[in-house]
Amino acid sequence: MSVIDAIDCYDRFTKTVFKVTQVGRDGKFKHKVLEKAFKDVIKRQVGTEDERMLDARDNACKTFVCSRVAQDLSAGIPQLFRTYQSPEANTYNCMIWEAARATSAAPTFFGQISIAGPGYPKQSYIDGGVGRNNPTKQILEEAQLIFPDRHVTCIISIGAGKASTISIPKPSLFQRIIPTELIRATIAIATDCETIEQEIAQRFRNVPDFYYRFNVEQGMQSIGLAEFDKMENVVAHTNQYIRMEEAKQRLTKVVSALCQRKALLPIPQIGMQILG
Repeated sequence: MSVIDAIDCYDRFTKTVFKVTQVGRDGKFKHKVLEKAFKDVIKRQVGTEDERMLDARDNACKTFVCSRVAQDLSAGIPQLFRTYQSPEANTYNCMIWEAARATSAAPTFFGQISIAGPGYPKQSYIDGGVGRNNPTKQILEEAQLIFPDRHVTCIISIGAGKASTISIPKPSLFQRIIPTELIRATIAIATDCETIEQEIAQRFRNVPDFYYRFNVEQGMQSIGLAEFDKMENVVAHTNQYIRMEEAKQRLTKVVSALCQRKALLPIPQIGMQILG
């Protein structure tokens, strides 16, 4: 898809998926509707809804999405569904819609999905955003495995808008029994992207014009994940952000870096940066 086609598809997609809610089940929205929407998009693009993740083409862009094994969230290790084989571990060649469902199964929004395959035990997965909403570190670790002899021109990280300040409010009498606000604050902490962003920015602070983070500063805090009817607000806040002088300058530098493709850092050196 072109960028314009992808945006148009996403707009139609959200209106379908988030239109109807359900009560008393696993998740606020119907995961069957989500699955069908994924399958429709995939079939429209490649001719079959059962297309699998692995892409053996020489010029294929290597891509992964993050999920988490629902039975063991304490380990903090993401499950990556890849479009390429990893030298570190066998990549399960699940269907694209299965990987998309796994990385979209945000708790309280959609039910988890069970995926099984030849030689793989059946496991349940939830959204990788629980602790991996900003997967920059995973990208750099994967680059070490796949491109050990290559150099990196730049790293570009695009956020979904800065969140509100995370805090744990004083509980009411009801919340002392069922601490709903505490639960919400815990989820917010788990999905907060800025901690990773600050860590990566600090690690590459001495490498000029290498790490770029774009994230709308104001206006996105009040827009929920399922509020598809506020897309105009998202567009307005984003346009305002990229017109700000600092963002404009960084965009110019990014375009220059991508066009020139200078080999700034060897990937093994990036690995050293990650390890500290």
